[in-house]
Amino acid sequence: MTRRPDLRAAPYHADFLQLLRELERASPDKPRIGKAVITRQEVVRLGQDPFMEFPASNVTRFDDSHPDLPPEVRARFLGFFGPQGPLPLLTTVEAMRWQQGNDDSFVRFTDIFATRFLQLFFRAWADARPIVQFDRPAEDRFADFLGSFIGIGTAPYQDRDSVPDIAKLPFAGVLGARVKSARRLEQVLRGLLTVDVTLRERAGMWLEFEDADLTRMGQATACLGRNTYAGRRVYSINDKAVIEIRTRSLEEYRRFLPGGPMFARLADVVALYLGNTVEFEVELALPADQRPAAQLGRSGHLGWTAWPAPAAEQSPPPAPAYVSDAKFALRRSG
Repeated sequence: MTRRPDLRAAPYHADFLQLLRELERASPDKPRIGKAVITRQEVVRLGQDPFMEFPASNVTRFDDSHPDLPPEVRARFLGFFGPQGPLPLLTTVEAMRWQQGNDDSFVRFTDIFATRFLQLFFRAWADARPIVQFDRPAEDRFADFLGSFIGIGTAPYQDRDSVPDIAKLPFAGVLGARVKSARRLEQVLRGLLTVDVTLRERAGMWLEFEDADLTRMGQATACLGRNTYAGRRVYSINDKAVIEIRTRSLEEYRRFLPGGPMFARLADVVALYLGNTVEFEVELALPADQRPAAQLGRSGHLGWTAWPAPAAEQSPPPAPAYVSDAKFALRRSG
């Protein structure tokens, strides 16, 4: 915390809840406030000094002068003293006299209970606010709640692919929907991959029959045209889709090729949304003006990034123009 000198000089400028949030965030190696098992695990020491006036602020003192102790914050709400406290005012007056006589034993006794009240009050406030939960991503309950909608709410199912779990959470409403659609998949791909994506449905493909699915002549179920096909394969337009990706540069184009980091992420996003129910083919497009000419021994990956140089008299293609020479199946590794 860079503003601790200001807190020591003018603690009344600080908000109690925000101050505790900053202290908790600055101590990631300790349990959250209200969760410590022993005293030395505490992030902050809390308490309340006796007072008679109505408080103008909820923080009266901030003390971090003890290097072996956590900072101490003295508050003026949710304690035992003051005109709004549960103790009689005469008890508050007596406690003030004892404290002025350097006897703070009664105040320290009430701190045992006031500390716990303040801790639990802050914990209830913090647990109800997602932004405060995100101060410690490893202990973020709200992220677990959102992740449960898409199957990543518990530790065994987290961090299992190349897509960071935190990046999936903004799309929990789309990914967790029971009805799947091409437009929703496009939305997820554009958001997680930050590229121009178009999904083309009903692409044709041949489905090979397994040996166990082959029929036998004379069987009752072998009715040609109804439940039997002639041959060992059948053409289908219901089991394959094409993902068209328009990249912005040659470097981005290479990252989406098989073996590249974005290829694995693309496959993982599709599997997260649809599983393995549909075959996908990728058509990768590159701006024509970014297409390099292949040079033997220097550049060009045959089939992926090897293009012949255009003729000298050939005029450049009109913008925007893309070349879509790379087409490949989308399959997850492992």
